[in-house]
Amino acid sequence: MIALNGVTFLYGHDEEETGVRGVSLSVQAGECAVLCGRSGCGKSTVLRLINGLAPSFFPGRLTGEVLVAGRNPALLAPEERTQRMGVVFQDPRSQFFMDHVREELAFSAENLGFAREDMLRQIAAQAQLLGIAELLDRKLSLLSSGQKQRVAIAAASVLAPPLLILDEPTANLDEKATQAIVELLLRLKHNGTTIVISDHRLHAYLAVADSFICMEQGEVARSWTREAFARLSCADLRPYGLRHPDMTAAGSTGQAASLPVDAPAFLGRDLAFRYPRRGEELDGINLALPKGQVTALIGDNGAGKTTLGKMMSGLLRQRKGKVLDRHTALSASRRRALSYLVMQDADYQLYADSVGNELVLGRRLDDTLRQRAYEALDAFGLSELRDRHPASLSGGEKQRVTMAAAYCSDAELIVLDEPTSGLDADGVLNVAAWARKLAEAGKTVMIITHDRVLTRLACDQVVELKRKEAQRL
Repeated sequence: MIALNGVTFLYGHDEEETGVRGVSLSVQAGECAVLCGRSGCGKSTVLRLINGLAPSFFPGRLTGEVLVAGRNPALLAPEERTQRMGVVFQDPRSQFFMDHVREELAFSAENLGFAREDMLRQIAAQAQLLGIAELLDRKLSLLSSGQKQRVAIAAASVLAPPLLILDEPTANLDEKATQAIVELLLRLKHNGTTIVISDHRLHAYLAVADSFICMEQGEVARSWTREAFARLSCADLRPYGLRHPDMTAAGSTGQAASLPVDAPAFLGRDLAFRYPRRGEELDGINLALPKGQVTALIGDNGAGKTTLGKMMSGLLRQRKGKVLDRHTALSASRRRALSYLVMQDADYQLYADSVGNELVLGRRLDDTLRQRAYEALDAFGLSELRDRHPASLSGGEKQRVTMAAAYCSDAELIVLDEPTSGLDADGVLNVAAWARKLAEAGKTVMIITHDRVLTRLACDQVVELKRKEAQRL
């Protein structure tokens, strides 16, 4: 189904630009291959070559041969490409065209002239399969990031194309949703669909993957069968920057003793928030974020974790309740002054023309800030990317830039929304170490996450957010 023979692709016209070099790999029809490796190693470039976006949309210099079912994917007409392959990008927001979920699922079928009855029947079946039936009449802009990811996968697979390509499909999903995606992929594979996935959370795919292909600095470094990969230890994967469940072995328990009544903390008391036209999102939330500690906020997709993080940091004004610093109520504007929120989607908060300038954006550059920026570049592995434009980076690299910018800030409350989304094993360890360093300096750190590895490595307490309450574990 897929064959790359001696493929070299370099973006732009500079010989130093990143890309891939001398890549040869094959995926047979009906197989599932998982691409893995450190952030920026070339995984997304390989996907772009397979789906034809490189070099047709992403310009660059290509040598070697790329074949999908015997055809060059870059030369396929748009309608042929739509029928032959479904694609889910790293940022699902970038591939939505319509306002509502049902319309988005119908978009490709309508453009290909499907009969209305067939289209509606397929949409209903796919929505039920992926557990998004209750979202069909919702606006895409009002969905959580995890919900958007599930909708993107449903839209890509609704026409049952023979090839499905997914870039970080589980990055923002909880364990239940991740398992549902894997089960869906397994059913698609049993029906003959060829699947190519790029991801950092690898062991979830053992049920569906036939092979794991490891990229390193733009080249294929290693490949393993499913059985061989399952036998690899954390020490075996560590040299390649790959995640392993046993990374938590040396981490904290993620539990904390009861918080003393007068202990310094940011407190949420009886908080409620309502989005227009969506009804009550959160109500009666009580939350304590101890200063000098790292708190993990967990819960299912759509439970309101990001909304609560925005309320605590002052980006949203609560409908009722208070946020206090010990016994002093904090207005939304005061909370904004005290907080730094690293968003789930890094593209929303990257503004400067280079990585280095992004870290100091909006602040007077003095020797102290300059030294801190150099420390951040080193801590997050960004020194070699200092002069690169943020828009040219991979998703994982962008995520590291936003966290490095938070490191350079003077905020007292740091809220990290899915900070390990798109990060490799080294990135997870760096985030955990950085969060601990901030806590040791007296900062209050709240991590919104589905990543149990990060939770055990970095967090002092775990708070589970349900529809009507926040509960300490």
